[in-house]
Amino acid sequence: MDFRYLKAFMAAVEQGSFSKAAEELNIAQSAVSRQVKLLEESIDDELLIRSSKHLALTPKGQRLYDALKHFQSETTTLLSDGERSLIRVGIPHGLLETWFQTLLGRYYQTHDHNITITVGSMQDLREGLEAGRFELVFTPFEIDSELLVSRAVLKESFAIVSQSAIDPQRLSDYRWIVYGPEDLLLQTHKKIPRRILQVNSITAMLKLVKLGVGIAVLPDHMVTSEKDLCFYRDGQFPGQTIFASHLRYRKMPEALEGLLQLLPGE
Repeated sequence: MDFRYLKAFMAAVEQGSFSKAAEELNIAQSAVSRQVKLLEESIDDELLIRSSKHLALTPKGQRLYDALKHFQSETTTLLSDGERSLIRVGIPHGLLETWFQTLLGRYYQTHDHNITITVGSMQDLREGLEAGRFELVFTPFEIDSELLVSRAVLKESFAIVSQSAIDPQRLSDYRWIVYGPEDLLLQTHKKIPRRILQVNSITAMLKLVKLGVGIAVLPDHMVTSEKDLCFYRDGQFPGQTIFASHLRYRKMPEALEGLLQLLPGE
């Protein structure tokens, strides 16, 4: 279907005649009439009832006009500067609970843009960025392509954390508190204990450790202020670099640029 037909139909309805619609569109009246006729033929139904002085919408014509007005309104909002002020951020749960909250506090001291934050797995965040569901994601993946660019913003290291002293050579003797199948305890230790508690919340994991429920592997930036806990860093957990990745804009949206300027270097 040619979009010109829809445009001619909308103009005819809003102006009340083909002649006034032609003036608005700066084309011949016969062209407007023909485009509306071709639109009706394409759906094999009438949209307008014509008379010498007036145009009336049929029920289907009214539904089409309402749908087109909604489409026009949504498109205008989507392409407006206001829509560009929204930043959709994808981030792992642990980074959101600690490091990123501090950065947001600094951001909102000087900016007033809307931010939508989605927590997801590393793979989901990368796929979401490539699919256009995010403006910015934080993952351990460095992405450098014609469409996407990354920059290192954080070095993340890990430690075993417990409420009281443990024997790091006998970890399977203790209950493990893990985030999911990709948890570092499960990935790095062949001997799995009989007692495992899985919870998809980094903050809940920390609280459960403090209650003495079990041990967990947590990032340093989350637990360094916890003076009453025991930490074990023996090099068995590889650190990782967190990258901020976004589209290669020709003109960076102001809202996103302000956030990127606050990000630290590697």
